[in-house]
Amino acid sequence: MTDRETIESMLYELATPQNMGSFFVKNATSDFLLIRPSGNPISAKGFEEMMSSGDVVQEKAEITKIHKIEFLSEDVAMSVFTLGSKFTYKGTPNEDLATITSIFKKVDNDWKVHWVQRSTGNTDLSLWD
Repeated sequence: MTDRETIESMLYELATPQNMGSFFVKNATSDFLLIRPSGNPISAKGFEEMMSSGDVVQEKAEITKIHKIEFLSEDVAMSVFTLGSKFTYKGTPNEDLATITSIFKKVDNDWKVHWVQRSTGNTDLSLWD
C-alpha cells in the first residue's frame, strides 16, 4: 500500500461509529491532541473515555469528501476532510457536517495521527468547489 492509500485507509477506519472511540489510542502519536470545536484539546485516552462514557451515542459517521492529502515531507502528511455524523450528546440529537484537519507523522515506519482539529458541525460544502 502507498503512503497515500495508508492514510486514506486510516481516515475511513476512523470514520465508523464502532472504531471512532478507540481509533486514536491505537493509531496516534504519544503526544497526540484533538482540538474540539470549543477549542478545548483532548488526548487520545480522553477521547476514548468521552466516547465510551455514554454521553455520546454515535449512530452514523462517514467521510463525505476528502478534500486534500498533502505530503509535507517523507514522514509528515496533512489531510482535510468533511465528516458527516449523526449522534446524541447527553440526550441532545446532533447531525453534523464537520471539516477536520489532521496531521500524520511516520513513527518507526508506521503512519500515526499526531494532531486533529475539528470544525463546528455546519460545514458548507459548496465553499470547497
